[in-house]
Amino acid sequence: MSIPTSEQETVVQYDRNGETMTVYTTDSTQITRLDKIYQRHKEHKQSGEVIAVEYVVSKRLLSYRSKVPKSNMTDEQRAALSTKMKALREKQLQANA
Repeated sequence: MSIPTSEQETVVQYDRNGETMTVYTTDSTQITRLDKIYQRHKEHKQSGEVIAVEYVVSKRLLSYRSKVPKSNMTDEQRAALSTKMKALREKQLQANA
């Protein structure tokens, strides 16, 4: 039983005096991303299927941004990158075929 995407959530919890924070998520995309960089602390299962995962990590890893970074590419750079990425995708598709 998977959780509908409209109901998936990620919660970051920490206290002021602690050294760690807990990241709890039911979002399958975030689970995939976090599994690549952190070790699972706890799994929540329903009917034998993992529906949520908790990670405990250093609170020092948390950061806030005041602005969304802008890309400063010229039109020529953007076109060159687009061509390069299309070629890479095509190569990957051929390798997987």
